[in-house]
Amino acid sequence: MIIRIAKNSGFCFGVKRAIKIALEAAEENHEINTLGPIIHNPQMVEKLEEKGIKSIDDIKLVRGKPVIIRSHGVEKSILEKLRQNGTEIINATCPYVSKTQQYAAKLSKDGYQVIIMGNQDHPEVIALKSYVEGEAIIVSDEKDLPDKKLSRVGIISQTTRNIKDLQNLVNVLLPRCSEMLVINTICNATMIRQNSTLKLAKESDVMIVIGGKNSSNTKMLAKISENFVETFHIETASELNADWFRNKTKIGITAGASTPDWIIVEVYNKILECKGNIADKVTRIEDIPGFKEENNG
Repeated sequence: MIIRIAKNSGFCFGVKRAIKIALEAAEENHEINTLGPIIHNPQMVEKLEEKGIKSIDDIKLVRGKPVIIRSHGVEKSILEKLRQNGTEIINATCPYVSKTQQYAAKLSKDGYQVIIMGNQDHPEVIALKSYVEGEAIIVSDEKDLPDKKLSRVGIISQTTRNIKDLQNLVNVLLPRCSEMLVINTICNATMIRQNSTLKLAKESDVMIVIGGKNSSNTKMLAKISENFVETFHIETASELNADWFRNKTKIGITAGASTPDWIIVEVYNKILECKGNIADKVTRIEDIPGFKEENNG
């Protein structure tokens, strides 16, 4: 039996940065709020609440306390209201997301019809479209495109989407417009995790994808993996079922960019238990055997 973890699984730079900012802010403030969950991982959000970092959804609940802007960002109008109210703003927006917001603003200012590829209900996309002057077109994929001729089009993407989906969108849209400007705003960390997951899935009998059920990038990893092998998306080790591993000799693990190391370790150890092996349990993610592409021939 082989259990291997995909390279670069777990926290990305933006998530590490957001959590570090929140914890440092909590040390200076008895109680501090984040506008919405700071990251899309319920277990990590719960841990942060224990340290006085509480998630709220309404700026009316700020009540004079400093507020942390989550990694996904918030709408431009909300930031302006907070400033007008004199609220101390601690911005933990992922720099890749902030850059995408800048692109959205510039494209619309330069007269392009902005098309955003993403989930219209995702907080990153909701914030992103607020930086567009006029109306942005939000599409999940090329099938959502309006059936009409467009003139000058500027395309950006939610940072956690898949590059192939963006390529498909561009290919379908190109004949429908006279000018197109495409900015690849899918972050490098997302692409690395997707590629590593894809390669491991092709070499596994079953894949376990760990991360919040509300995490866009984790759901994308599961979508990629299930194209090649039986895949289960879980949040914690308690969801594992020993039947999933029956007659399976090559088990793959991957995790979304907002999944903390301790959850990954718990899942790995639980899989060992399911397979009747408790001697090889680990205490650190670094001790989980990694998937090395060079060993695949």
